Amino acid sequence: MFKISSLAIILFLLIPAFPARAAAPNPLPYTITVTATIGEPKLTLFGWTSPFALVELRGSQVYAETTANIQGYFYFDRVFLPQTANSPELCLSAIDTQDRTSFPTCLPPLPMGLYHIRIGPVLLAPTLSLEKGSFLAGQQVAARGETIPNTEVTIFLANEIKKSLLRGGAPTGDDSSEVGRKNLLVKSAYAFSLPQYQIISDETGHFEFNLPAGRGGVTPPATWRVFASADYLDSPTPKSNTLAFKILFWWQCLWERLIIFLSNLKPYWWAVIILVEIVIIIFLYSSFSSKSNSSKSKLQSPRYENFKVQSPNAKQMSNAQAQMSKKRNF
Repeated sequence: MFKISSLAIILFLLIPAFPARAAAPNPLPYTITVTATIGEPKLTLFGWTSPFALVELRGSQVYAETTANIQGYFYFDRVFLPQTANSPELCLSAIDTQDRTSFPTCLPPLPMGLYHIRIGPVLLAPTLSLEKGSFLAGQQVAARGETIPNTEVTIFLANEIKKSLLRGGAPTGDDSSEVGRKNLLVKSAYAFSLPQYQIISDETGHFEFNLPAGRGGVTPPATWRVFASADYLDSPTPKSNTLAFKILFWWQCLWERLIIFLSNLKPYWWAVIILVEIVIIIFLYSSFSSKSNSSKSKLQSPRYENFKVQSPNAKQMSNAQAQMSKKRNF
C-alpha cells in the first residue's frame, strides 16, 4: 500500500513537467485585423498632377504622401490635422519620375473644429528642367518637364538686359554739381517678354521645347527666365519653378569653362603647385646647361684670320713647268 501511494505521488509531481498541448488553430478561413487610431480624420483631398508622381502634403505637424495613378490623379484620405488654435498652413508638391520637384501649391486657411473637410480638385504646377544653364548663341538647347497628360502647356519667356548708360555726353553747367555727377552714370535695367506659345503634353504628361538661341551680337548678354503653366478643366495650374539661363559669347563660354575647370582642381591644388615647381626647375636647369655649353665652345674654338685664297692662272702654271724641265736637264 505504501509503494502504490509513493508511485502515485511521483507521477503527480512529474505531470506538470511535460509541455502543454498546443492551442488549436483558428478555424476561420480569414485573418482578423484589429486597428486603432488616435485623433480624427479631418481632411480629404484630391487633384491632378503628372502620372506616377509622388505627391507630398506638408504643414505644421502634418505630413502625408501618395502616388498619382497613370492619369495623374491623386487622393488623400483621412489626413489627421492637429488640434491647434490656428489652422496649419498646408502645401502640396509633386516629385515626378525624373526627380524634379514642382513649385509648392499652398491651400487657403481651413476652418477649425471637428469637421471633415473635403477639398478638390487641386491642380499642381508642372515640373521643369533645362538641358544647360548657359550656352553659345545659335546653339540648340532643350527644356523638359511633366504635367497632366494631354493638356495645353503655356511657355513664358522673359529677358533682362542690364547695362550702364551715359547720359547726354559731357556734363553741362547743371550737371557739374554733385547731383549731376551722380546722374551721369545711370544703371538701367530693361525687361521684355517674348510672345507666349503653347505646346501639348503627351499621354505620359511629358513636354519638351527648345530655348531661344538668339545671336549675342544682336542682344547684349543677359539673363533669360522661363516658366510653364498648364490648363486643365478650364483652369490654369500654378506656374512651375522659374529657371534662368544665359546666352553667351564664345569668349564668355571659354571663361566660364575655365572657372569650372579651376574649381574642379581645387581639391588638388597641392599637386598642381608641385607640378609647376618641377616644370620651373626643369626649365631653369635646361637654360643654365645650354648657356654653359655655349661658353665652353667659345673658349675651345681657334681664332682664324680672314684671308683670300688665290688660285694660280695658266701662265704661272706654264712657267712653273718650264722651270721644272730645266732642272731636269741639268
